[in-house]
This record gives sequence, structure tokens and C-alpha cells, in this order.
Amino acid sequence: MAMGFEQDYKGFQDYYEARRLNTRIHVIQVLFGAVLVLYLFAFWYLQVVKVDYYKRLSDNNRLRRVTLMPLRGVITDAEHRVLANNRIAFNVRLDREKVADMKAFFPRLAGILGVPEKTLNERLAKYHGRPAFEPVILKEDVDLAEAAYIESRRLELPMLSVEVESRRNYLYGPFAAHALGYVGEVSEDQIKKTDSSGEYELGEIVGKAGVEKQYDDDLKGVKGWKQVVVNSLGREIQEIEEGRKPNPGRSMRLSIDLDLQRALEDAYADEAGSAVFLDPSSGAILAMISRPAFDPNVFAHRFSQDTWESVVNDPRNPLQNRVSLSKFAPGSVFKIVMSIAALEEGVATPSRGDHCTGSWRFGDKVYQCWAVRKGGHGYLTMREAIIQSCNVYFYHLGNDMGIERISKWAHLMGFGEPTGIDLPHEQAGTVPDPEWKKRAMPRDPTWHPGETISVSIGQGAIEVTPIQMATFAAAIGNGGTLYRPHLLQSREVREGVEEEERQDYVVRRVELHPRTLELIRNAMWGVVNEDGTGGRAKIAGRDVCAKTGTAQVFKASRDIDADKLPKEKRDHAWFVGFAPKDDPKIAWAVFVQNGGHGGTTAAPIARLVLERFFQKQDARQGGQQVASVAVPQ
Repeated sequence: MAMGFEQDYKGFQDYYEARRLNTRIHVIQVLFGAVLVLYLFAFWYLQVVKVDYYKRLSDNNRLRRVTLMPLRGVITDAEHRVLANNRIAFNVRLDREKVADMKAFFPRLAGILGVPEKTLNERLAKYHGRPAFEPVILKEDVDLAEAAYIESRRLELPMLSVEVESRRNYLYGPFAAHALGYVGEVSEDQIKKTDSSGEYELGEIVGKAGVEKQYDDDLKGVKGWKQVVVNSLGREIQEIEEGRKPNPGRSMRLSIDLDLQRALEDAYADEAGSAVFLDPSSGAILAMISRPAFDPNVFAHRFSQDTWESVVNDPRNPLQNRVSLSKFAPGSVFKIVMSIAALEEGVATPSRGDHCTGSWRFGDKVYQCWAVRKGGHGYLTMREAIIQSCNVYFYHLGNDMGIERISKWAHLMGFGEPTGIDLPHEQAGTVPDPEWKKRAMPRDPTWHPGETISVSIGQGAIEVTPIQMATFAAAIGNGGTLYRPHLLQSREVREGVEEEERQDYVVRRVELHPRTLELIRNAMWGVVNEDGTGGRAKIAGRDVCAKTGTAQVFKASRDIDADKLPKEKRDHAWFVGFAPKDDPKIAWAVFVQNGGHGGTTAAPIARLVLERFFQKQDARQGGQQVASVAVPQ
């Protein structure tokens, strides 16, 4: 019995063991089946449902979108003479994959290209870590003969090729450089700022200064694109005829007259400073200069860090536009503002007289006049005081008016605020008053009467820019209208068709009494045409009206002949005016840095430009052909 029970128990145990094994096998079979079904479903989903999506991804790996850069718009002067355009440039490139031993090849390459081996190594080093198929630009802007030499020896020199690219070209080099500006590669900061819009791409050329920057959106055009087939390394192997052609930038015509610009450039010679000539009836700039200047062609191609640092670290600051960014004391030109303020406020009449003894004691300080004769200028009326630029007369006038009224009229005449010139940056200048001093000089916030005396002759804390002085002169000439000075005259609206700018350039109209205008104009006429300080600008029959100014640089220069001082210690020279007297066609401000006296250095510069202006005007009225600037070859 016992043995039978044991056999039954063992059989029962084997049965359950077999059954448990079968269950496990079934579970495993189900799991394998489920995994198989899942794989089949995934294959179906990827290959049927998502086929379009993965096809696009595949195409993106195989196809690449390449940006096509447009040509920048052409910039011309008022008479459609080209100032800036685009030209073809040839660059020599190296295919590194085709050079077995670079060290052995470079000495020979240096001889072929006429470039030092060190320079070639520096350019090659910039591509360290980049794919080997990317070409290295070894020499830029080679002439046609050198490009032809390389291309004709492709079998002998398969590693060299010639790349053709468009490059910005400034036909007259430094002429009007600060008005035109320059172009360069887009900065990383600009790319980051527009990262979401994708407006800029690495290596793209954009305007960096002047008109090139101010109107970059118009000049740069619209980029195109094409699709190319690339291999697994990213090398372009085939172009697909798809995409969009780039649209070139819009052409722009400036108000600058190249003939007047030439006369202005020649007249300045080696002097530093700035000048603006403009149309007093519109504010259109006819000529503009800032010295020292630079050649914008230098920035139109790739240049080394050393080249850039040599320009930006130049102590003469050639990149700074002194027309709108440099501030200086206006000197005696400010006496015109003083006269207008006194007449309009009723503080003085045209017949007001005063006596100049050569100096004036005010408080515990003695203020000097510039008069060279012993005893000063003697008795003067307001007109005579302007012609002789008598300091003592205007010391008294400023003391009678007070700084608040002086400041009020300086602001009305356009000082202490930007003119709105269509260039990227501009300084507002400084018109001091008690509130200004509290903000600017918290350690000594009290306005002192002696400060008013200094401002009365254009010295002290007051600062102006040449473009402000030019718009001020234009306002006197046209009867009191302040225009926003501008360089843009018209722009292309569609291919071959341009449209004049129809903006309202009037900033404000200052209502001046006719007697005020009459006295100021007559006095400014006398500065040039009578025994005044601006006689070197006199042109027979042209009724030139102007005012000279001397902005003091060092106290040591007072009462010392400028010719006896080192150049860097001489006063700055101003010459500001308009012509002709009764129907002004041109207004100007000429500033010569360390020029000494305005009548000595600045007035002759203005005269040379005016002579050219009236020569052209007479030729047009007589229906003659006007001789113009020769286009460089």
C-alpha cells in the first residue's frame, strides 16, 4: 500500500510539473507573438503612415539649401555719377585634399602667388579643424593676369582654382567716406539679435557706417536660394534647378554734388576738421567732409585683425564722423545767436551802442577782447560789433540778458538737440543753463554769473557740432526755417525707375522780426565784404555772408598769434555762412581743428567751394556744359 501511494504521489507531482512547464512555454510563445506583432506594427507605422515625414528627413540629409546673396544697390551723386557700386573680384583658392605634402608645397606656392610663406601658413591655420574639402582662400582680389595664369595651369596646379565674387567698390576712395560709410561682415551680435528671423547669415556683408548702414535694408536687396545635392561629408555634388533668384538692392541717389565734394576735399589739403555745405531751402547736403578720412575700400574685403586695430587705435580717429559726432565750442559764431536773442527779447535794439576798451572787469576777473589795437575797438553799434567780433560788446549784452534767455534762443536755433541727419549716430551738443549744471556738476551745482559771460562769446560749457552750425546758417539765410539735413535725394522704386523723397524736412519755423533778419544779414555781409574778420572769403558780385569764430583750446593760446604756437595748441577755427545775401542758394559750416583763426584758415576753404558752386550755377543758367570730376579708371 505504501509503495502504491508513493507511486501515485510521484505521478501527480510529474503531472503538475509538466503542466507548469507547458504554461511557461505558452506564456513565452505569447510574449514572442506580442513582440512580433509590435515589430510588425512599428514597421507598418514607419513605412506606411510616416513615409512622407521620413522621406523629407532623407531629402534634408541629401539636399541642402544654399543662400544666394544679392548685389548691393548702387549709390550715385545728385547728377547720377556713381559713388559706390559692385565689381568682380578674383580670389585664389586652395583645395587641401589635392596636396600630399603641404610643407613641401608651400615654398613653391609662395613663389607662384607672390605671398610670404608665413602669410599662407596663417591663412591655412584659420581652417584648422574644418572639413578638408572646404577651400582655403590664399590670396584675394588678384588681377586678371594672375587669375588667367592660375586657370591656364589647372593640369599643372590642380589644387589651385580661381573664385569669382562681388565686392563693394568706392570709386573715389576717401572722398565723402564718412557720408557713404563702409560695409563689412555681419557681426555675431547682429546674428544673435535676429536669430529667430534668420535675417542675417555668417559671412553676410552689411552696412557698418554712413549711408551704407542707415539705408542697409534698401541697399542689401533680397536674398535668393537654390538646392544642391550633397554627399555624406556635406560636399556639394550637384545643383538642382529650383529656388529663387536674388533681387539686387535698390539704387540710391544722394544730394551730394561730386564737383563740390572734389573742391572741398582739395581745399582742406592736410588740415583736420569737418565741413558741411547744404541747400538752405531744403536741408539737402551738397558736400560733406570729415578729416582725417579713411578709404572704405579697405573694409570691402577680408582684412586682418592687425589692420582693423591699426585703424581703430589711430590717435587721429579717422573713423569718427566729425560732422555729427564731434562737439566744440562755437566761438564767436555764437554772437549771432546772442544778437538774435537780444533783439527778439527786446533787451537791445539795432542801434544799441557800447564802448570797447579792450577788456572788462566783472567781479574779481578781467575779461579780454581780442582787439589788436591799443584801447580796444572803441564805440560800436551791434552791427559793427558783429563785424569786428567784439567780445566786450557781447560780454555786456550777455550780462544784460541772463543765461535763461540765451539758452532759450540757442535751443530755438537748433543747438542742444540732434538735427536728425540721416546718418546712424549724432551728438546733441550742449547748451548750458542752471538746470543743466545741477545735473552735470552736482559738486558745484550753482550757476555763476561769470559762466554767462563766457557763454556770451561762445566759450565755456557750450558745445555744438558742425552739422548744427550749418543748419543754423541755413536758417538765417532762409528767414528762420530749420530743416533736417539729409543726404538721400531719391531711391529706386522698381528697376530703372527712381522716386524723389517727399518727406517734410521742416523741423520748425522760428518767427523772426524783419528788422532782426535785416541787421543779422547785413552784419554777416559786412564780416566778409567790409573791414571784417572774413575778408578772405569775399567773391566779387556774390554777396557772401558769414561769421568767423575761434574756439579756444588752451588758456595759454589767449592773445598769442596762432602762427607762433605749435599746431596742436592752436585754437579751432570756424567759418559759418550763406550766399548770396538776398536769395541764398548755399549755406555752410567749415571747421578747422587747431586752425587758429576762422578768417585765416576756414574762410579760404569756403571760398574755393563757393567759387565752384557759382561757376556751375552760371554754366547752368547759360545753358553751358559743366566740367565735372573725371571718373577714375
